[in-house]
Amino acid sequence: MDVNSHERLMGEILRQKNGGGEIAVPVDMFFVGNDDLGSIGCNLGARQPAISTFYEVLEALRTQSGVQDIWVQICDAEDPSTWPYSDTVYTLTALSKDVVEMALEALHFDSGTEGWMYGKPEAAPEPRQGCMPLSVWWY
Repeated sequence: MDVNSHERLMGEILRQKNGGGEIAVPVDMFFVGNDDLGSIGCNLGARQPAISTFYEVLEALRTQSGVQDIWVQICDAEDPSTWPYSDTVYTLTALSKDVVEMALEALHFDSGTEGWMYGKPEAAPEPRQGCMPLSVWWY
C-alpha cells in the first residue's frame, strides 16, 4: 500500500463523510497505490482479478468515447490499516448498459443497473447531457 495515496484517499473520504450522504471517489484515487485484495471484488474467491486488473479494465473503459468518468463508491473506511472497501463502481456514460457490462466482463461483477445504486454521491459530477450513471456491483 502506498502510504501517501492512502492518506490522500482517507482525507477525501473524511471530507465527504463530514458532509453526510454517499461517498465516492474518482477511479484513479481509489486504485493508485492500492494493492489490497480486500478492497473490491473480495467475494469472488479464486475468480478475483488482481487489483491492477480492476484498475486497467476500468481505466480502459474510462478512456472510451462516450464515457464521462468512473467513480468508486466507498462502503467502509473504518480500519486505517487497510484500503477502504467498495462494492460498487459508477460509470457516467452515453454508452448502453450492455456495452459497459461487456467492457467490464473480466471483473466478474455480480450485477449492473442503470442509475446510482445508492443515490448520487455529493462529490460525484452531474452526468453531462446524453450521459447517465450505470452501477455495477459485487455482492
